[in-house]
Amino acid sequence: MKRKADDAKHDSPTRRLPPSPPQNVAEFPYTPCPATDRFAPNASIALVGLRGVGKSTIGVILSSCLRRRLIDGDVYFVNSTRMSIEQYVKLHGWPGFRAKEAELMDELLRENETDAVIVCSSGCVETGSTRVRLQQWMERHPVIHIIRHEAEIREYLRAASEGSSSPPNLSAEEMFQRLLVHREPKYTLCSNLVFYNMWDKQQQPTSSTGRCTPTSPTLKNVEQDLLRLLNFVFQHDLAPVWDRHGPHPNSAAGSTAIEDRPYTYALRIPPSRSFGPLTKGLIGLEDIGETVDAFNFRVDFLLESNGSEISDVQKFSTLCFISEQYATLRRQSSVPIMYHVKTINQGGCLAAHPRNVNEEKAYFSLLYNGLRLGAEYMIVELGFSDQSIRDLISRKGPTKIVGSYFEFRQDEEHNWSSPQWQQMYERGARLGCDIVMLSQKARNTDDNFAAISFSHQIDKLRKAAEEKGQTPLPRLICFNTGGKGKFSKFLNKVLSPVTHPSLLARVSQQGTPTIGEIEEEEITPKEALTAIYACDLLPPLNFWILGSAIRHSLSPAMHNAAYKVYGMPHNYRICETPTINDFLSVAQDPSFGGASITLPFKLEIIPLLHTLSDHAKAIGAVNTVIPLRTSSTLALHGDNTDWIGMRTCVLRYLTPVNAVTSDTTALIIGAGGMARAAIYALQKIGVENIFLCNRTASGAQEIAQYFNGKNSGGTNTTPTQGRPSSSMSAAFCVRYLAQDSPSWPQGFRLPTIIVSCIPAHSIMGAPPANFTVPEKWLESPTGGVCVELAYKPRITPLLKQIRTLSHKGWIGVDGLEVLPEQGFAQFELFLGREAPRGVMRDAVETAYDETKQ
Repeated sequence: MKRKADDAKHDSPTRRLPPSPPQNVAEFPYTPCPATDRFAPNASIALVGLRGVGKSTIGVILSSCLRRRLIDGDVYFVNSTRMSIEQYVKLHGWPGFRAKEAELMDELLRENETDAVIVCSSGCVETGSTRVRLQQWMERHPVIHIIRHEAEIREYLRAASEGSSSPPNLSAEEMFQRLLVHREPKYTLCSNLVFYNMWDKQQQPTSSTGRCTPTSPTLKNVEQDLLRLLNFVFQHDLAPVWDRHGPHPNSAAGSTAIEDRPYTYALRIPPSRSFGPLTKGLIGLEDIGETVDAFNFRVDFLLESNGSEISDVQKFSTLCFISEQYATLRRQSSVPIMYHVKTINQGGCLAAHPRNVNEEKAYFSLLYNGLRLGAEYMIVELGFSDQSIRDLISRKGPTKIVGSYFEFRQDEEHNWSSPQWQQMYERGARLGCDIVMLSQKARNTDDNFAAISFSHQIDKLRKAAEEKGQTPLPRLICFNTGGKGKFSKFLNKVLSPVTHPSLLARVSQQGTPTIGEIEEEEITPKEALTAIYACDLLPPLNFWILGSAIRHSLSPAMHNAAYKVYGMPHNYRICETPTINDFLSVAQDPSFGGASITLPFKLEIIPLLHTLSDHAKAIGAVNTVIPLRTSSTLALHGDNTDWIGMRTCVLRYLTPVNAVTSDTTALIIGAGGMARAAIYALQKIGVENIFLCNRTASGAQEIAQYFNGKNSGGTNTTPTQGRPSSSMSAAFCVRYLAQDSPSWPQGFRLPTIIVSCIPAHSIMGAPPANFTVPEKWLESPTGGVCVELAYKPRITPLLKQIRTLSHKGWIGVDGLEVLPEQGFAQFELFLGREAPRGVMRDAVETAYDETKQ
């Protein structure tokens, strides 16, 4: 509290600041951000921003989940000078303080190049030498500019002003305006990323069926938003993201670029200039994003709805507004975002013309803001100058650039057979675009066939370049707009523009749309895929679940609901059989699309398969089979998705205070195939100490030996007394724990993660287990998360026990939340498209209710 008070004073209104201009006119300087693809995996991360934006909290979150040192600039100053900031200013004056602050910032950055999270003091950018040092540092490190809603910053500053011991010369509002105008441009100069810190209030989410799910811990969404940004920028997972929206990483939807998958779709959001901000919550972003592959994020529509002019685009209020809308979309969906600022000369709203230097500058200022936000794709209009586009592409980092051109003119000289189209494509390729998007308004239906013919022409060019070993040419998006151009969008394979029925309904409620508002996207993904299957461009498939005693399986309802919402003519059926031999006849069918494998065949099926995924090999069991076909052969590939549901639910509900460290301990109950998947799931998120509790020791010890044999941490399978050795504490190890153990093994932290892998209902006449955990095992001072795989009954004795401890920080997750997660991953492995999660969850709930009737 003392440090915070000093921090408030060294930014206090008694400081001399330039005269305050009118509210919200702080202008961001036009500075192209450095490329963000040059970072070493362990590069330190710095945070800059005003007081009250949440830098300290974000620093703690990142330090915890990334397992990095946390260094606070203000604390570093106090520890180095052995006096508070107020004392130092009193003794040396403000110039002396700023000089010392700059000296220590240089030292801090120099000595912490790797494995650290650095929270910079809010006033560090006041000194020119520090700004230069940060600009040099961000060439090799992420420097994240944290921003937040102005009202929340004002509230923080108001509270800080009231708590200050010295009477302010300015009101909190005046102080805010001066700091805003004076510092925000400097933070932009000294950063290469922007993170909008959305206020994360603890909520009680419910499914669309009205059933409550466990509350996501406070700040968990902020943590995940940060990790999504950093994992994208670093292009590998610094830490796992539970991401209830995202695809299974090994599926085509997760591992293959959108532009390399057939028949993908981009949904424009907002759908019109009159729709309004996304933060109004007029539409369920998660729902409308379930069957599309990307969001076409129309920044110009947002600016129009916000009343912003071209002269406003570099103001803090404008860029903060865009960042807030972007963060809202990113929070509710993991669908990649295509950041799109469409100008009036290309049918959009922004009044920026390529021949006007200032307007071009404003246009690219908006695009650079998109790079800082971490947009996966960015659309740039090819009408602007080569140099501006090249500068943007040179700094794009992992963002993919889509060069776009729309032809307004409708005459014979500008149809698809005109040389201009290939010239425009070649220009996009020459400038370094990853994708080129070309479109025009259809005059008649023949224009659709002309567009398809042009697309085939470009495919031949791309193939020829590949065969000659030349630089790969960009993918092409090619379609017609207008009512007569509908067919071309059906057959365009890459990111065809689509809408959603609920968006069309919303636009119609607002009145007649203006020209250009919905004319490009009259089709829905379901209409497009229905047309594709009707033209036999993709085949209908049959999928199966194979096992014994599975007649009441919930999987058919879940998968068939997904096919229906997508418009796919597929079928998912039950194959209940006592022998694995029946699988071979199913797999040989030409329409076989894949199978879910359940008990008792998860191990027995392995000899029948040609290849196994790394996951299946590590777990030693298969629950998913996928056919790999060539023109003359069929190979069967085995995978395992059981671990996905467990990992997802653990990460979703594990609070930041219980973030996984080398000391984290987990408890797994059971010793069957699901226990194997649970061990693997926990290993993948970094848990090193796992205890396996089972009625009999032999099964548990066999699994422990299996996993310990795959790691260098030794093969010890029983608890050791005293602190584990340093070599063991740094290595993954599974240990057996007897069910009747009176207390938790000494030398190990109490578990903060529990996964129960035993059935809770009667099987073959045997009484149900009715298992609960010894109370002494649940005494973790920070609580934890317990994932229950059983769902018959839904509230098991263990889950009931855990939920009585909710006041102590324990969160219980029932089996019907876990079950769909592995189904999502299977859907994506089968079909290469993201699973419609909400639809599949609701189908499981409905089918479960029907089984109880």
